[in-house]
Amino acid sequence: MRSASGPWEARIPRRGRLVAVVLLVGIAACGHARPRAPAFPDAPLELSDDADRDQAIDQLWVLPYGPARDGVRNAIVTALAHRIDAAIEDDQPLVARELLFQLCSLWRDDPQAVGTGLTTQIPLLRRLRATFAKEGAMEPTIATLALLAELEPAERGKHVGEIEEMLAFADELAVVEHGPGSERSQPIRLLAPTALVLPLPWIVDRYVALLEARQAAVSALIQQQGSPSIELLRAHPDFIHTAHRIANVLARAGRADEIHTHLAKLSGIYGTDRELSNIADDIAAAPKPEAYFELARQLRGDKVAADPAAALGAALRGIARFPKDASLYASAAEHSAALGRIDQPIALYESAIDNDTEGDSTIALRLGKLYAERIARLANGGRPGAATTAWTELARYTDSAAKRTPNDVWRQVAAIAETSLGRGLVSQGRLADGEQALVASLQRAPSIEAYETLTTIAMKTDRLVLAGRYAQDGLGMLAGDSSGDRYHRAKLGRLAGDIARARGHNKEAAQLYLDALRAWAQLGEDKHLPRAVAAERKLEFGRVEWYLGNTNDSVELVQQAVDVDPDSATTCSTAVAFLVEIGRSMEAFDTLHRMIGSPEIGELNKVYAALWVVGDARWRGVEPDRLATEYLATRHGDLWYEQLAEAATGRLEHAKLAAAATTGSRRAELAFYTAVLGLDGSSRAARRAQLQHVVEAGLVMDAEYDLAKQYLATP
Repeated sequence: MRSASGPWEARIPRRGRLVAVVLLVGIAACGHARPRAPAFPDAPLELSDDADRDQAIDQLWVLPYGPARDGVRNAIVTALAHRIDAAIEDDQPLVARELLFQLCSLWRDDPQAVGTGLTTQIPLLRRLRATFAKEGAMEPTIATLALLAELEPAERGKHVGEIEEMLAFADELAVVEHGPGSERSQPIRLLAPTALVLPLPWIVDRYVALLEARQAAVSALIQQQGSPSIELLRAHPDFIHTAHRIANVLARAGRADEIHTHLAKLSGIYGTDRELSNIADDIAAAPKPEAYFELARQLRGDKVAADPAAALGAALRGIARFPKDASLYASAAEHSAALGRIDQPIALYESAIDNDTEGDSTIALRLGKLYAERIARLANGGRPGAATTAWTELARYTDSAAKRTPNDVWRQVAAIAETSLGRGLVSQGRLADGEQALVASLQRAPSIEAYETLTTIAMKTDRLVLAGRYAQDGLGMLAGDSSGDRYHRAKLGRLAGDIARARGHNKEAAQLYLDALRAWAQLGEDKHLPRAVAAERKLEFGRVEWYLGNTNDSVELVQQAVDVDPDSATTCSTAVAFLVEIGRSMEAFDTLHRMIGSPEIGELNKVYAALWVVGDARWRGVEPDRLATEYLATRHGDLWYEQLAEAATGRLEHAKLAAAATTGSRRAELAFYTAVLGLDGSSRAARRAQLQHVVEAGLVMDAEYDLAKQYLATP
């Protein structure tokens, strides 16, 4: 995010900036005479969908305890139970394990309520216990038994006894493998996932007791030996982090005030932490906001045992004792955001601002980023109406905040969120509304993200002159040598090259491509970059090589991008779509096969990539890839992408698929896949008309849009 006094604004006086933005609005309106897209309702929240369920869980953390929270949690439980049942039926124990721990995490803040909250799922938990026992998976078995111990009080002794038997068995195996002195290491490892995710008091106490006893026993052995032996370190690789592990689990459980008592039991050199102990002592002796703030910082900052969830727990405990301290709210918000949450850190940052008389621009900008993420999540999830409402709420908040504490930062915050709104509306085919929001965000505070999106929209809707103006104004903002400026200069420079090439200005295009490649190269070696950026660079290089006519080099670079980041849904999906677009089917198949084999890439991305390659083959009248077809044939369910897979493999009637297409983006996808897969048996001419509908729907950010334009451009 550029500040309001960036290079673009430096070239134009304030009045001139306003005129320029108004001009851009006029150009966009005149050159974009497309009728408004029909208004569709927002997509309903489908808790069987991973992204929707994550959104619901995110909202759970800001609901007060009571019937409303219980109602939301019960709905999530029902969806999770359905998914777990399907995973058991499909013989996917690893998926079942992941879903079980997500289920446990719903009671992270109030674990003792789980005994009444999961009573309807006792039969499922018994099935899970049998499934994990069959697989020999001890960690999820312990989690399941812990839940059953809470749900079945009459059988509690039996379930707890079974856990103890498993811990004793693990101890015996450790002694066989590492010899005497290795006791407690494996029980600690087995209990940790449950203690950290579902901090039931008796589980936490058992886990902490094991850590304390292990530290005392191993310290005594080291004292006898004079130094730790290799065998001892192999048996207890995490031993030296005992203090932090105790503090982590207690802080997560909301028991940060007890850390002092337990760390005081540790002795010797190894496994202790003087700085952490001093902070815990301060809290015990005379608690102050600064002590809780520092405890959270320590728990988050440890090089080996860093735990943002524990840091959040420590900060929240501080807030409970000092509910007017702005620094604790800001601390809790930062740690909450590190967990990937959105709604909770927004509420916490707003509380920090409300309790801060001076105003903190950094906190305001972080709040703006989180609102942008909330808006993007809503819009990209098929809920542009909810995204617009979220933007309106932020606009009201920033207006009010600017009156209380006047500061230009609130204009930037609003611009960040309005840019996100614009991009989100565009993702749903709401081009006119999206462009209006993006141009309005430029008037508030120019951002490169807005220029990149406006450039892409104008280019893909064949308004090349306007696209070129957006690109040049965006590049004018990027005069610095920071890695951020180089990164955006590379991306926008490639788009500018595409525009020049489309206008027939080949010499200019070649120069722009060369400048973009130089900007990418200036970011440094791949090994020094985040994987996602290194992979994106290779994909961009591949595009440029293709446009320059170097097909083999282009394909090689795209494949290298997948090698760099093989478990990234974004990298692999982008690679498959590009390879399909340029007619390199075999390489697209290979990349798809890698996607299907990756446990890190979700089903949604795999299904769409498979649909692209199968649809491309059927449109061209050739045999589809066997593995892609077989993969689609294994997908089933009520989610939209699952229904697409069923329709593509002849298991769902076209009329039922059409009835499920209740949003604008789904209607466009229905038209695309009906056309390329021949789902309704219509003629070639009718199928081309359906592709034209896809283009008119304006989902310019989707692969289906680009493929539809390409198919229409060829006989």
